Amino acid sequence: MASTKTGLLNFVVIGVLLAVIGTTYVYYATPIIDEAEKVNKENAVAQFQRVVMLARAQWIKTKQDTVLIYETEFDAGGKVKQHKDVAAELYINEKGWPEGLEKEQGNACEYMLTLATLREGEALSTVTVSDQYANGHLQCAFFWGKEIWFEYNAGSGVVRQRNS
Repeated sequence: MASTKTGLLNFVVIGVLLAVIGTTYVYYATPIIDEAEKVNKENAVAQFQRVVMLARAQWIKTKQDTVLIYETEFDAGGKVKQHKDVAAELYINEKGWPEGLEKEQGNACEYMLTLATLREGEALSTVTVSDQYANGHLQCAFFWGKEIWFEYNAGSGVVRQRNS
């Protein structure tokens, strides 16, 4: 009989301990996961803006309708390395801002987002993209779920992140 009480007591103590550990995990891990997602989203917007500015710089240098954006990285010393064998072509409008593809080719915004976030492909599977032309220029809206995540205006080159 004593062993039954001891076994029941061990079961209750272990159960309570697991409940406390589980609650603690949920309480502390959930904000960390949310913060990591927020940082990833901010990084993706920054990478998109980087692609826009790289394309703009190439256009200023060449003044051509299309520019090549090379994959770049920083080495340990802080120097920029360009991989000339990995490049993407971007169409540039008359104001010098990238429009991804030539007008009315479709999926131009998605193309530019893909260029910016090649390494985070799976993380962005919930993103939907809307590209429209207003006043002759590409207007991109990127949605995370049902909310606007950020926008890009190829008439002015502005990338605007929404608070979400």
